Parts: sequence; structure tokens; C-alpha cells
Amino acid sequence: MNEDVLLRLAIAKQYAHHANFAGTPRQAIADGYVDAMFSALFLHSGQEPSRNHKQKFDDARKQFPQAFMAETVKRGNSWSFSPGADWASLEEYYKEWLASRYDKFDLDAGVASCRVREARAAVSAGIRFLAKKENMYADELDALACERAFGFKFSQTSAAVSDVHDLLFHEAEELGDAQGSKLGTKLAATTNYCDLDLTAGDALTQKIILEDLEVAEDAARLYHLYVRLVDKIQEKRLGLICGGKPIEECTPEQIIDTFDFMLSLKARYHGGTIPIVGVAWSKALKGVLSCVSHVLKQKVSDLAGPKKETTTPAA
Repeated sequence: MNEDVLLRLAIAKQYAHHANFAGTPRQAIADGYVDAMFSALFLHSGQEPSRNHKQKFDDARKQFPQAFMAETVKRGNSWSFSPGADWASLEEYYKEWLASRYDKFDLDAGVASCRVREARAAVSAGIRFLAKKENMYADELDALACERAFGFKFSQTSAAVSDVHDLLFHEAEELGDAQGSKLGTKLAATTNYCDLDLTAGDALTQKIILEDLEVAEDAARLYHLYVRLVDKIQEKRLGLICGGKPIEECTPEQIIDTFDFMLSLKARYHGGTIPIVGVAWSKALKGVLSCVSHVLKQKVSDLAGPKKETTTPAA
């Protein structure tokens, strides 16, 4: 795969990832739009993509009409379905993207969530489209894009969070059995709408996230706590929307409004610089070490005393 194309695919994966962890509809739309995927399509065909985003969209729609098709695959007695994206819907997405960047923006959280899913489906479909042209498996190309974007496709953290999801989902299933609404309770389970991921930009930290079980376990506990936090916020929203009435006395519209929101827990570590002066630690330590070295040399020199002058006898 051409390196420039792979870079655009990695960027598309990163933006879809950003959108997936958005806390507001504006952020979800601003990050989710699949402009980088259009660039990958053009570069793969040997063309330079337009710098005008609308022109790029129109050209991509004309030249690659099948790029985002859904796909159904039969394997033995089973079928798998991979969603795609509709060009007419993507055009509306483009308009929302412009509004999210430049205008007053007001979009329902549920609609924004649908756009995020659409962005992820479009990126996956675009990767399938290019993989076929490269005569390679889509999973193989997707793994290459993920490794370029994040350092890996799946990690121990991913597996641990998935295990917690399965545990919480099983709890919802048991609750549904007890209350007589097994399917409804499973579909409404908060864990279905929550996610957690650890990302890093350097190879060493990526290796730790990829392999370290202790870090994965801590991330899983953090995910569990976050799901419980969302549950608590949902309960408080229900109380405020319904005026403290029990859920049985709330209208369907009030119950829908209770769960129609976005929430993102922001946590970060930016340890590459000293915050006060914005100097990289490597440069700062280099300066400190050089100063220490100079002071030590001076102290050694002082302890040795003044150097004796040597004279050369006259001939």
C-alpha cells in the first residue's frame, strides 16, 4: 500500500476515533466527517485531491460512486453484514460539518451519534473498497491503518474493557429476566453506549498499552466506574425531567429525553513539556545536566588548588 494513502487512512481512523469519544454534538460532527477518506481515494488513483472540500466531495462522488457500499458476506451457513454510507446522506453530513466549524450549531445528540456511526461505517467501507483494488483482505488493510494511527488494532486494554462490557451486559440480561423484559433491558443497557480507549503517540507507551495486563485491568475498572457514573447521571436527568415522579408515571417522551444526551470524560497526560515555560523536558534536562557538570568540574578544580606555573629554564 502506498505510504501517502496509508497515512490518509490512518488520519481517517483517528478522526473517526475522536468523533466516537466526543462529548458534544458539535465535536462529534466536526471530527467525524470523512474528508480524509476522500483524500485516500484520490491518492490511490494517482490524483491530487482538491483543497476545496466541496469540490473534493463532488469529485469523489462522481469518480468513486461505489466506494462506500455496504457488504454482505456468506461464510458457510452464516452471513455477516458490514454497513456502508449513502452519498446523499454524506452530503448532508458535509453541510452539518461546515456549520459545526463556522456557525451557531444545534444538533440533537441522538442525530450526532448516528453521524458518528455513519463516519465509522464510511471509513470501514472505504478501506474495503481500497483493499479489493490492492488484492488484499480488508482486515489486513484496516490493521495497517490502525497500527499507523494508534500503534495497534487491538490491545490488552481493548480486551479488558470488552470483558467488562460482557459482564455488565450479562447483568442487564439477568435483570431483564427478573423484570420480564429481557430484550428491552439488554438493548437499554448503558454499557452499549459507552466506550473507553487508551491512546498514545510514542512506541514505548503504545507497547505498554498493547501488552501490559496490569494497565489493562486498571483501565477496565475505570470503564466500569464510568458506566456507573453515566447510570447515575441518567437517574438524575430522569428525576429533573419528570419532576421526581417514578419512571412508571413518566411519559414516553420524557423517558426518551432522559437518555438523549452525550457525555465524555476528559482525561489527559501531556508530559512532554514543562507547563510554565513550554520547554521540552529533553532540552531542559540537557541544560540542567550541563550546568551540574560545569559546577562539579569547578568544585574539583577548586579542591585541587591553583595550578602551579611551570617555567622552562633559560638555555
